[in-house]
Amino acid sequence: MLGAPAQPCYDGFVTPKPTPSARVLFVDDDSATREGYTAYLASSGYDVMPAATGWQALTLASTWAPNVIVLDLGLPDIDGWQVARQLKASPRTATIPIIALTGADLPHERVSAMRAGCDRHLTKPCVPADLVNAIQRSMGEAPERNGLPSAASR
Repeated sequence: MLGAPAQPCYDGFVTPKPTPSARVLFVDDDSATREGYTAYLASSGYDVMPAATGWQALTLASTWAPNVIVLDLGLPDIDGWQVARQLKASPRTATIPIIALTGADLPHERVSAMRAGCDRHLTKPCVPADLVNAIQRSMGEAPERNGLPSAASR
């Protein structure tokens, strides 16, 4: 998928190693969550930039140019739904896939996240290997995902 050799994960699935240039912006206000997932992603070969607030996410998405954004929806300053809307409204960041990683797993919240511009929705706690698989799928997908048009096409 990414052109790199595959390696087995502890969950039994075979996933390719990411290319060294795969950049992930990981946004979560909880420091333990942020540090744990960023350490796992870095050990999986990603170049990871952590952010603790929505404003940091918006700034880093524009200046650091990640390949994928993993976004908590419950942020202290501006919520993840607003962050996703702003990212998809900006020509500079509109095409970056956004994965919502949140504790909310109600069907209406999934739909709300997708309508705000998130391309995928994962529920915490999430097995780190599942997050890696979601990142890899997101980097290879077309603009329309999960049956809903992306915010950029609206």
